[in-house]
Amino acid sequence: MTIRNRRAAREAPRRGPYLRRWAPFLALGLCIAAAVLIASPAGAWLLHPATPVARDVRALFYKAVAITSFFFILAEGILLVAVLKFRAKPGVPAAKWHENLRLELVWTAIPALAMVILSGPAFSTMKYMETIPKSDLQIEVVGHQWFWEYRYPKYGVIFANEPLVIPAGRIVAANVTSIDVVHSWFVHDFGIKMDANPGRINHVWFQVDHPGTYEGQCAELCGVLHAQMFITVNVVTPEEFDRWIEQKKKGA
Repeated sequence: MTIRNRRAAREAPRRGPYLRRWAPFLALGLCIAAAVLIASPAGAWLLHPATPVARDVRALFYKAVAITSFFFILAEGILLVAVLKFRAKPGVPAAKWHENLRLELVWTAIPALAMVILSGPAFSTMKYMETIPKSDLQIEVVGHQWFWEYRYPKYGVIFANEPLVIPAGRIVAANVTSIDVVHSWFVHDFGIKMDANPGRINHVWFQVDHPGTYEGQCAELCGVLHAQMFITVNVVTPEEFDRWIEQKKKGA
């Protein structure tokens, strides 16, 4: 056995305990990251999509994760092998090498091709989100510091600091704007986040599947009470919505 082989044999047992010592911390970190994503409101669209838009966004997210995770795992695997196998050891310098044109071309071309493939679903999802279909109900969402005003032009109903009420299963088109600073109307389960800009009207649409109460919040820093600028959307049956509208029109 050569001197180098004897050194390698002495070093080999050390690698096992090293990996075993750090493996629990790595697993714990991954578990904490997953738990934070699941528990956070921002992850609601991923777990409980309530609209066709949210489902499309979730499908696109899964496609992106599936494509990019391959390259992430491959790159981190190669890095881990390089760190463990070619690191400096007592009496043995770290391995060194420079430039490999073919390898550099391959690891640039393949991810670029993957991004081109992913761009198709991404652009189709964006077009689906931005194309407003023929709506059953049109509303106006107006941001104020620090509350939301809702208008139903067809019915002449205007109110603020109350939950938005919409019918389930109906296409709702919303014109979003602001009267003071930039806000952002973000309801996680709907899979939409639309900026409310002063002097400009942005358009968004959604169709909520089932009745229920959905929560959101202004997602653009808009002042000292930004954190208290909540959004509540009550989704009711079409019959309940008609009764609610009649009560609002009477000033109830």
